[in-house]
Amino acid sequence: VWGVNCGGLSEYKSWREMFILRPRLHFNGCYISKTTYVRSGENSFQDQFYRPWHFVQYFRYLRFFPEGLVLMLTSTEEPTSCLGQLKTRQMRHPAMMVGHYRLCENRVTLVMQKQEAFMSQKYARSRKNNNTQEQTFHLEFEIVTYRSKTHGQLRWRCYSVFTKSRNGHGTSTAFEVVGSRFPPLWFSRVKSYTAEADYPLM
Repeated sequence: VWGVNCGGLSEYKSWREMFILRPRLHFNGCYISKTTYVRSGENSFQDQFYRPWHFVQYFRYLRFFPEGLVLMLTSTEEPTSCLGQLKTRQMRHPAMMVGHYRLCENRVTLVMQKQEAFMSQKYARSRKNNNTQEQTFHLEFEIVTYRSKTHGQLRWRCYSVFTKSRNGHGTSTAFEVVGSRFPPLWFSRVKSYTAEADYPLM
């Protein structure tokens, strides 16, 4: 659960108490957030006095694995359609990002990149020939216990994107993780993520 940073029992009475009280990530499910907001649209060329408004809704999914791998998917599809695509470590969605995480006390830091396996051949060739950009996403969350949800919430603490071009120049953009655009992610147990055994493991 905590890897090489497990430490000893100096602050706890037993390993069981450490497992219950010490901040940790859950691996038998997915962290999910739902973002909704309203944005204005463009005026119609037929009626300049009519200005439409769009209701935007999307979900963000985070799946952690014990060895330090993490998958992130942002999609407008409901959890019933997306959770199956996060069951294994294989990338099954073109919008999925893969990366690694590190847990330090009650903070978890993620470094993510968009996968290149789903790039079209035409885009891959143009990327080699042109001055295209590569993006690395840096995320940081705080593990929070909320009501009866022990370590069941991830609150945003930092979000930035580092963009590097082929000529070596790089820029970093930080976002304010406040307001309705960055709601906390809640853990949801997924039964199919859990491995079961009827006999002792050999």
